[in-house]
Amino acid sequence: MTVPSSTTFWFILPCRFTKTNPLQPAETNAADGSLVVECQQLTRRFGQFEALAGVSLNIRRGEFFSLLGPSGCGKTTLLRIIAGLDLPDTGELRIGGLPALHLPAWKRPVNTVFQNYALFPHLSVSENIAFGLRMKRLPSADIVRRTTSVMELTQILPLAGRHPHELSGGQKQRVALARALVNEPAVLLLDEPMGALDAKLRKELQLELRQLQRRLGITFVHVTHDQDEALAMSDRVAVMNAGRIVQLGTPDELYDRPKTSFVAEFIGVCNLFEGNLIRRTKQLLETETPLGRLRIELPATTIELSERSRLRLGVRPERIAMDGGQPGDNRLLGIVQSISSSGPETIAQVRVGDTLLRVTELNMGRRSVALHAGDSVELTISPGNFFLLED
Repeated sequence: MTVPSSTTFWFILPCRFTKTNPLQPAETNAADGSLVVECQQLTRRFGQFEALAGVSLNIRRGEFFSLLGPSGCGKTTLLRIIAGLDLPDTGELRIGGLPALHLPAWKRPVNTVFQNYALFPHLSVSENIAFGLRMKRLPSADIVRRTTSVMELTQILPLAGRHPHELSGGQKQRVALARALVNEPAVLLLDEPMGALDAKLRKELQLELRQLQRRLGITFVHVTHDQDEALAMSDRVAVMNAGRIVQLGTPDELYDRPKTSFVAEFIGVCNLFEGNLIRRTKQLLETETPLGRLRIELPATTIELSERSRLRLGVRPERIAMDGGQPGDNRLLGIVQSISSSGPETIAQVRVGDTLLRVTELNMGRRSVALHAGDSVELTISPGNFFLLED
């Protein structure tokens, strides 16, 4: 048969379908009902480059889980292995309690939403969403019912007749999400799905996506390099660097109790400095630092603490007060180097000795006397507001 050179072919990978209620998470045969994705010692190399270096993690059923890290840290490689778009050199993967590495992508109970959305340009919104269902030869009434239901859920029903070139970035994102959800996956994989959107729209869609996930109860695995996005949306976050998970925890745990300098600086803004342990009591550490003597609440740590131990400490800018304080707080005298307002916040650079501290205050109640560069100021820090780093 002769095929004209202008012919375009579309290759479609069908997705697993289970007979469940529309837009409810698909049932799996997990040995442990609390886990839906289990990764054990996954390693992936590209030549001499090790993209994943023995990554192990468990993702719970129904949670919003984020893989967070800088470019090249391995988060997308890990997502592609879960999706079946790549294979590890070594390691094991279980989805729904069953070995998954031998399964092709189309047999895994997962769907993926990509950053570029990958919509069919010649199909309308409703046709894009229904395409996978039609490939499975479902009855027309079921296709219409499920497509309509998911368009209502993602608030795009009025766009049903439009084509992708007639949609905004946010609308395309919703269509791609609806096309994945209509297949009722056990796990929805999101590869930086909001990376191409402007900041305001991204904030709006973060809230919508989180609310949608809570309503459906589907496990979402989300890849992003945006720290604020991961903290705002996730139940748990795995922070990755150089092919490894350097810390895994809730957003509050990562922000308030980072274990390493990398996590402390990658998650938000922080002030880092070193000190020597002088004395330890049941509740406090007394330390000698470039800021002077500080009392620090004894943290839960695996670090062996002994007299004259060298410590690496941190404190978030908003945990330092420029006005008032409580009895028992650490008090430091400093000189304001610069001060500015971002609208809701006042941001100051304050020099204490030879150390420059970043200090942030909310502008809810403005101080009676405004601070200016060159002013003296007393800073107060509660002993419980410091964190102790393990590196």
